[in-house]
Amino acid sequence: MTAAGGALAGKTVLVTGATSGIGLVTAEALANKGARTILGARTEERAEQARRRVSALNEDVHAVVADLSSRSAVLEMAREVAARFDRLDVLINNAGIDVGRRVVTADGLELTFAVNYMAPFLLTNGLRGLMRASSPARVLNVASSGYRGGKLDFDDLQSERRFSGQRAYNNSKLALVLFTYELARRLAGSGVTANAVDPGFVRGTAIGRTLPIGYRVLGTLMWPLMASMEKGAETVVWAASDPSLADATGRYFKRSREISTGPPTHDEDLAQRLWRASERLAGYGAA
Repeated sequence: MTAAGGALAGKTVLVTGATSGIGLVTAEALANKGARTILGARTEERAEQARRRVSALNEDVHAVVADLSSRSAVLEMAREVAARFDRLDVLINNAGIDVGRRVVTADGLELTFAVNYMAPFLLTNGLRGLMRASSPARVLNVASSGYRGGKLDFDDLQSERRFSGQRAYNNSKLALVLFTYELARRLAGSGVTANAVDPGFVRGTAIGRTLPIGYRVLGTLMWPLMASMEKGAETVVWAASDPSLADATGRYFKRSREISTGPPTHDEDLAQRLWRASERLAGYGAA
């Protein structure tokens, strides 16, 4: 089956974390709208499973594989996408984790920070040239209301002195929102927009499966109040495809509408400081 005549025919989208949860549902919806869909996956096996499933909706489905906790792997993913595909109209940085314990990556970064924030920073900057050439194009960073509980300590970004799983998650999402708004400012006039999308409190996602038992029990109790994955993906799909959002940038969307985010998300000095710190951690100067 092919959806070549859909609303996104001729467009290419990349969704990270596309083998399960909101990422998979989002990829299916965009493929069904006719987009050439690239699935970001952690392993070849899961990539192939997801590719077969999404291909039932649209034959033009591809996969790229990378461990998003690895700086070199993320940069290699960006290079692979740029080499294999002639355009990229939508990048959805969806992959995220919440492990509840401090794990250090091979690059010396705290794992939650590395996957939830540094991977989008690296991948987006690695693909900026391709997206500019494809403009109009959209960058969407999948956020969370957890950003409200975040606070960035630039003397302890890797939570070496003080760690809790919830704090690490909240901090990573605050960093992601700050990055989104700063990216929008830096991309102004380029034809590439950058927005944050919040799917809400969603049941059935992979996030939280490795948390301590207490967190998982709480999640079970909250299950009736949580949205389905399909409902959670609606805002992401809308932000990726709605023609009325062609020029929207530097915004935060939830329930398919814009909502305001308070301080410190609009602190430009803080965002620029985070960008500089991120460049140092990335080991290169982002363009």
